[in-house]
Amino acid sequence: MPRLLTPWLRESLDNEFAGDWRRQRRTAEDILRRLQSQEGVVLADQVGMGKTFVALAVATSRILAQSTPGQVVILVPARVGEKWVREWGKFSESLLRDGAPELRCVPRAIRSGEDLLKAVDDPPRSRAHIVIVTYEALTASLKDSFIQLALLYYACRNRTGAATTRSLIARWCTGSSGLIRDSRLTTPRVAALLSTPPEEWRETWMDLTDGQDLGDDPVPAALCEVAAELDLASVWDILQTLPVKRSANLDVRLKAARKSLNDATQSVWKAVLVSARLRLPLLIVDEAHSLKNGHTRISRLFSPLPDAPEDGALTGIFDRILLLTATPFELGHSELINVLSRLDAIRPMRPKPAEALDVRLDRLREALQRAQVTALELDASWGRLSPADLADFDSWGLTAHPPTHLGAHGRRAWHDAQLAVKARTLMRQELRPWVIRHNRPVRRRYNQGAAILPGAEQTADPACSLPVAGLKIPEDSVLPFLLAARAQAVAEHHGGVARPLFAYGIASSYEAFLRLEDGADNLDSDVETGASDDMADDPESPHAEVHWYRKEIQSILRDEDSRARHPKVAATTERALELWCAGEKCLVFCWYIKTTAALHSALSLKVDLLIRARASESLGIPVDRVDEELERISNRLLRADSGNYERIKTDLIDSFVTAAGRLTIDDAEDEAMSGRELAEAVADVAIRSLRTPACLVRYTNLRVDLGADDLWRGISGTNPSGVNLLARWVQFVERLAGATALERRTVLDALLGDQGDDSSDASGRGARLSTVRRAYGQTRREDRERLITVFNTPFAPDILVASSVMGEGIDLHQECRHVIHHDLDWNPSRLEQRTGRLDRIGALAERVSKDIEVYEPFLADTHDEKMFRVVKDRAGWFDIVMGRAIGTDERETDAEEKRVPLHPLIQEALSMDLRGPG
Repeated sequence: MPRLLTPWLRESLDNEFAGDWRRQRRTAEDILRRLQSQEGVVLADQVGMGKTFVALAVATSRILAQSTPGQVVILVPARVGEKWVREWGKFSESLLRDGAPELRCVPRAIRSGEDLLKAVDDPPRSRAHIVIVTYEALTASLKDSFIQLALLYYACRNRTGAATTRSLIARWCTGSSGLIRDSRLTTPRVAALLSTPPEEWRETWMDLTDGQDLGDDPVPAALCEVAAELDLASVWDILQTLPVKRSANLDVRLKAARKSLNDATQSVWKAVLVSARLRLPLLIVDEAHSLKNGHTRISRLFSPLPDAPEDGALTGIFDRILLLTATPFELGHSELINVLSRLDAIRPMRPKPAEALDVRLDRLREALQRAQVTALELDASWGRLSPADLADFDSWGLTAHPPTHLGAHGRRAWHDAQLAVKARTLMRQELRPWVIRHNRPVRRRYNQGAAILPGAEQTADPACSLPVAGLKIPEDSVLPFLLAARAQAVAEHHGGVARPLFAYGIASSYEAFLRLEDGADNLDSDVETGASDDMADDPESPHAEVHWYRKEIQSILRDEDSRARHPKVAATTERALELWCAGEKCLVFCWYIKTTAALHSALSLKVDLLIRARASESLGIPVDRVDEELERISNRLLRADSGNYERIKTDLIDSFVTAAGRLTIDDAEDEAMSGRELAEAVADVAIRSLRTPACLVRYTNLRVDLGADDLWRGISGTNPSGVNLLARWVQFVERLAGATALERRTVLDALLGDQGDDSSDASGRGARLSTVRRAYGQTRREDRERLITVFNTPFAPDILVASSVMGEGIDLHQECRHVIHHDLDWNPSRLEQRTGRLDRIGALAERVSKDIEVYEPFLADTHDEKMFRVVKDRAGWFDIVMGRAIGTDERETDAEEKRVPLHPLIQEALSMDLRGPG
């Protein structure tokens, strides 16, 4: 059998990732083998198992299999575009053998169709082989001025009066206020360009601008190749309306012409993308579950709608397609078929498969439908059982007969389970050629309900097979919840909305309940497009009684102290604070944006109070003198002009330089850095951190005459937290030394970059030093990226409060193994995705051989407890009833809340094994 993986991939590694790389290599080879005889494959490994590296191993092998290395396009959501670029840097540096042919990746993710076409027509000596493109690139509007001008050039070609029209175009191109709004496109330059074929515009531009090189051909070759086939009549007609002379209303006429031309060229541009004559060996699609709906813009790139010929930009370009998704079983069977049907977009296979793609997918659809029907029948019959029936299934088997004493409901469930297993076995046989899925080793401990409280740990099964107690609502806080429950009942009686704020918001935080009070920022979550509360704040509405309850609750919660005593907010705050005192980082996920703000505020206040209280006790001074004394100690030991500063910094550098020793200057790298320079940079960051009150209180045995030796002993482990902070910093230096130059520079820039308002450093440099940070949809993308980077270091922040915007596609695992799901979700896969931010290859939990601690608090005897019970029941059935609708109907959730957990024997028989070979 011919070798499919390129020999330039490393055979093995001599580090902690060796086992994962062996699996990834086997998976990549399996994918390449399947791609020899079928259109594509779905790689559906669980979150955090390195699908990116598998995909890049496949891409590298396909590129290097050609005599002239080709190009592979990787289509990704916008939020992870730069992450893929960084992942290629890690992959190429650590997993390609020395001496491998040079392979290049685009320097940043491509976000427009014009940039994509430019990237794929670069000459072999300079082209990027890994072309990372965001979903929006091929559906975004044309913004490139040179391409728009080229369309005007082609619209004039071979037409009567073309010379006059070109002259008018040039006359009204007057920079940023002209026909094409670009300060570079002046009348003389446009006149010269329009008299020259676009293929020569790069050289023409250099002549016009005394050698200014655009860096690339401004007009993609793909446009020039298909120009003769484009219907540019509408563009030509608009050009005939251009004014000939100046007049009083010239600006108005030019504005109208500019708008008309923009509309016309946008339409033509879509035709260019569809008509481009490209041939590439492989397309990789990340988060491919986004292709489940055929009417979305991303899906129409593969399968155009009959009445939209401008769609289909990705049709007929690629030889094969690799689809990546971690959640294939969240899809319904029809949705999974829809995703696989996108494989029909590839170029015709030679030789043709024995059966057409639609025939094979029809057979798979039938198997999926049969499995779905039998699973739903089992779902229904199992829901009729009582806890007392469960023990009778200890003897269940695929061919076993039910016990004679088993009742009618039990016998029905027994036989339904057997039918479901048989149908699922057939489904698995049909699915195996298309889907590869590996599951990670279980390394999580679930602390549910009241187990979030410090000292109250109680581990429960993820499927909730053990009884779990919720958080009790204190008597002095019960009234708002009672009123909210009453409001919920009244709303339902009057035909209220299925998800009013009364049941959900108040279980999250009082701020979430009151979120419409100020009339602003009324989105619950980053994923919503509008306010979710149908209960208008109108006393004249049919729900006036509900309005009355709301006003009463608002009255109770008027003062800030009352709102701060929310029982679940208090529990989450206590746990996060205990972890912080122990030197651990903590990730807190919320659904409500208002709750992220409430928790951020509560945690920041608690941390500040704790620092002051501990410092007051240790220093034997009043609390109101603590800040002044801590600053005095910090300045005496760590200010640059103090006598201790150089000694401490020198000791830190000496500790780090050995860890950074394998890093040597590579003159070929723009970001070259020696081990000594790395040690010095991290020492600067460490000193900034040591100067903070948070660090002094946690990592030293604080006293008024604290000296340099005392400080050193403290960070070496003799401190109230019992944490060897110095060892953590040394490990961090080792990790940076083994990173790519780009990754190392990114981390150091984030740590030593622009400081925030709450930072403190004598040199005036550095990232924020806040213990608690918040990230949600309105946090700027660049700020989120920086926050992700610094959270993955042993420096502040230590507590990150996040909304759904941080729940997918990012890594937060390097220094954190504790996650609190403050708000749950009806959909278990969303909770899995969020936990997956910490459960990844090379995670802290893996390095220290400890579990990831997952906290799932809920309030007892409230709708919050119901959501917990339902989502845990759904987690047990999620892979069994593929694509099960995640409803919130009260009758449906009532049944799920009380259902008996599926018997382990049946659960195991229904499990899906889609692993690759080996």
